[in-house]
Amino acid sequence: MHFNSKSIIILILLAVITIPLYSQYSRKKFDVTQGMHVVPMAGVNVFYGDLVDKSRASYTLGVAVEREMMTFLNARAYLMAGQMQGKQLNGNDQVYAYFKNFYTEFSVGATYKPIDHVYGYFRQRSFNPYIIGQIGINYFNATEKYGPGAAEFQQTHPNFGQPRLDQVWHKKAGVTPLFSLGGGLTYYYNSMFLLRAEVLANKPLSDELDGHKEWDDNFGNIYKTDAGDFYYTATLGLDIVIKDSRWKNEPKYTRKAYTKLRKANMTKGKNRKKLPQRPQKRRR
Repeated sequence: MHFNSKSIIILILLAVITIPLYSQYSRKKFDVTQGMHVVPMAGVNVFYGDLVDKSRASYTLGVAVEREMMTFLNARAYLMAGQMQGKQLNGNDQVYAYFKNFYTEFSVGATYKPIDHVYGYFRQRSFNPYIIGQIGINYFNATEKYGPGAAEFQQTHPNFGQPRLDQVWHKKAGVTPLFSLGGGLTYYYNSMFLLRAEVLANKPLSDELDGHKEWDDNFGNIYKTDAGDFYYTATLGLDIVIKDSRWKNEPKYTRKAYTKLRKANMTKGKNRKKLPQRPQKRRR
């Protein structure tokens, strides 16, 4: 399904709902860089669709930009690009057809940090998991070609036609809405850098990311395929803090985390072996 005016309006409305507009800066001039993070990332995507039997994985890279809107919720913009690929096999385990898709994806959404919500905001927390929700668009440019197994298939199916090795079978390009859901984990390294790992499940509304949603036998007969294109993305990234948020050192927002950490340290202290005290001098 390609983009139209109604899809754009729906997408904008969903984006407005998804990104929290509430801000804690009512008494101060709004500073967009405060609490902003830039995260360059790279990894792999794994494609699943009606064409693919093997060779699903390929590369992806891009950048995410986040801004802390609340102590446990970040607004997020996400731009990725890369290649998808896959192969379809015939009955003899030979490559009947294969495709490559060069894509670009732009999404907006939010990240929710449950530990910061439950136990309080604590920037120096070593590991901090989060949940990701996004909506966006995916531009795809896919080419599907015949493999060596297509010729053998033609010998047993004489009505199929005369496909040649590496001959282009389908070529599709377009833009489709995209929904993504997943999770991630940050590791606190220092006040300026964090490490990130993310996994996203992505559902485009088009069934043509692998080059086709139907196929023909070169004699005018059209066969519909089951709609089911989707892909996973797994990435690693370096989180660069552009400017600290106002909550980093404010006890008002970190009290829960501070109290719990202090209580844990006191418990450890009680378990330590007490050292003998220095005798005091008697007063005359």
